[in-house]
Amino acid sequence: MRGNRPSDGLRAVVFAIFIATLFVINTWAAAQEKVLYNFINNGMDGTSPQAGLLIDATGNLYGTTNSGGTHNDGTVFELTPTTGGGWTEKVLHNFSSGADGANPQAGLIFDAAGNLYGTTFEGGTNLYGTAFELTPAGGGAWTEKVLYNFGAGTDAAYPGGSLIFDAAGNLYGVTTFGGPAGSGTVFELAPTGGGGWTERVLHNFSSLATGIFPYGGLVFDAAGNLYGTTSTGGASDGGTVFKLTSAGASVLHNFGNGTDGSTPYAGLVLTAGNLYGTTSAGGTYGGGTLFELTPSGGGWTESVVHSFGNSTDGSTPYAGLASDTIGNLYGTTLSGGISGGGTAFRFNSRGEQVLHSFALPEGYGPVAQLMSDQIGNFYGTAQYGGTHGAGTVFEVIPPVALVTVAPCRLVDTRQTGNPIQGGTAQTFTVPQLGSCNIPASAAAYSLNVTVVPHGPLGYLTIWPTGGNQPVVSTMNSLDGRIKADAAIVPAGVSGAVSVYATNTTDVILDINGYFVPANLQTYQFYPLAPCRVVDTRGNNGHLGGPYLVGGVERNFPVLESTCIPQNQSIAAYSFNATVVPHPAGQQLGYLTIWPEGEPQPTVSTLNNPTATTVANAAIVPAGTNGGVAVYPGAATDLVLDINGYFAPAGQNSLSLYPVAPCRAYDSRNNNGQPFQGERTVSIVGSVCTPPISALAYVFNATVVPNGGLSYLTLWPDGQLQPLASTLNATDGAITSNMAIVPTTNGSIDAYASGLTQLILDISGYFAP
Repeated sequence: MRGNRPSDGLRAVVFAIFIATLFVINTWAAAQEKVLYNFINNGMDGTSPQAGLLIDATGNLYGTTNSGGTHNDGTVFELTPTTGGGWTEKVLHNFSSGADGANPQAGLIFDAAGNLYGTTFEGGTNLYGTAFELTPAGGGAWTEKVLYNFGAGTDAAYPGGSLIFDAAGNLYGVTTFGGPAGSGTVFELAPTGGGGWTERVLHNFSSLATGIFPYGGLVFDAAGNLYGTTSTGGASDGGTVFKLTSAGASVLHNFGNGTDGSTPYAGLVLTAGNLYGTTSAGGTYGGGTLFELTPSGGGWTESVVHSFGNSTDGSTPYAGLASDTIGNLYGTTLSGGISGGGTAFRFNSRGEQVLHSFALPEGYGPVAQLMSDQIGNFYGTAQYGGTHGAGTVFEVIPPVALVTVAPCRLVDTRQTGNPIQGGTAQTFTVPQLGSCNIPASAAAYSLNVTVVPHGPLGYLTIWPTGGNQPVVSTMNSLDGRIKADAAIVPAGVSGAVSVYATNTTDVILDINGYFVPANLQTYQFYPLAPCRVVDTRGNNGHLGGPYLVGGVERNFPVLESTCIPQNQSIAAYSFNATVVPHPAGQQLGYLTIWPEGEPQPTVSTLNNPTATTVANAAIVPAGTNGGVAVYPGAATDLVLDINGYFAPAGQNSLSLYPVAPCRAYDSRNNNGQPFQGERTVSIVGSVCTPPISALAYVFNATVVPNGGLSYLTLWPDGQLQPLASTLNATDGAITSNMAIVPTTNGSIDAYASGLTQLILDISGYFAP
């Protein structure tokens, strides 16, 4: 059957189509796409991946290729993230077209013990496909075992969609052909003990009227009923959506009645009791549909929520959908888009957003369902293109935008009596902490992290739970002083973040905002060249002197500053706040900044117990008349520099793309020497490889001075050095600070007033 599947002719026709009419879908930000791996044509690593991916608890990806490998019959592969942002591919099994199967089209699933299960479309004892298990054998090796050979007599043949488990450990799937009529089946594989498995056909697709030739996988509802699609047949011969219970199969919808779509190749996703899926053809423009089936009066009502094929929005969705925690749907189209190579898209109540249009260098023709990791990034495969023309594995990072919250304390381990012990990490599930009402849908957090060490603290690192601990640090406190550092941190498993400390310390987490996919209630970023808004060391005035009096609140009407564009609906500011002791030697327990007009929150922005000059970044919501309020625990001077603001989406607005923390620059590398004066740093060319479209980076900047460092300033390369500072280390201590630094060319400039090493760790970037 190789080369004669019904899908082959369809794909050949689709790839001959090039859509040239420009059509703007909406003004949302596009996602960022990154190729993680290029398969080598006729190479040993596999070619033409047609299935979706699977991710394990440590962030490794697993998948199948339809061909390639030692015998050119496909592979099972693993992709492992490496330090510095790369990925390493390893073939776990080469199919041989013999008893072990050949040409897998479907993805993989795990059992509770970490074994992998899947199907091959062909091969096996009867040459009609297999169900197989891959078991870790130690030393990185895996052992393949065939659980069942399809195709004996009138049995099921050519398994298509991915398998699913029930609670008892039985496997369920579909075959595209086989059965008495040769039109496909739904089957069950049950373990029999002793390592054996028994196959049972639950339903034979034998009537054109009820649908034939299923390709997509199945989905369970809470009652244990199965749902799926057939690619053809039904009352209008456009395919069906079916339900299978212990009483038999029933058709929920017949496609082909006009613009409702036809020829669904993908399975379904069940969300809030409704079924969602795609058809590869039909709809208003003939390019397929995204549809919804809703229970209604004992039946089901179908509605088309989007018709594909209207210019660059993509065409011919072959893959199923994936959903996130707030109801967005994600998928791919086989063709269409700006370059004709298919698209990755997101759909919600605002309509369809094309996240990425595929082209030859990065892979094209995706036919597999996308898969999400714990921080909301999506992974998939393109069956063609890439560096060697044999397909790719890619990552799509959806954009997010800010939701402001009144500064709020999430956790204080001094109060819980549970400090982080040296050499260990703690997990903090942010949506469950404090009374801050942070939703589980948050993709990233704007935090202020404060350490109260029990002695010297080598370093502390914060990162999204579920990912590998990155080789970065958030802050250091070698002399045991209380320190604060702002951080934008992606949300991990269950919305949690992990914190590691080299030495025992208490930790305080305060939040001032979170990021979610853009909607009408979110705010996007507008970068500004760093500019000084407030300096109480200057002449007396609304934004100048006198110095702050300890224990007394002062409001600053920051919109009076010429640094900030006028007539903007600003929701929050991105500040760098610096305190300068007044008089010299005056300690400052803490300083808090919050929206003017709101009650003073129980949080801190920075601390200065050593009476040095101290800076910390802060995203501060705008208060009454756009003002901010400041409260110092003791007398101090204050400097506020701005590098951008958040406002409703508009021209030149940017979205945040959170990434796992990555070391973009370290001047100590390769026996590097400390520097003084100006230095240009290429970030786009670093191992973290942010895209050239990034227009601002989110850094944690750390200096390791050779002595006192009056100040360090970061700003966009190619612009004049601003009258602003990023951090200060006047006492020569290792010092860190979060910095949002605009860029116009993928590089930034740094100026150090004294001899120092510089480290830049990136945790996200802002881009259109």
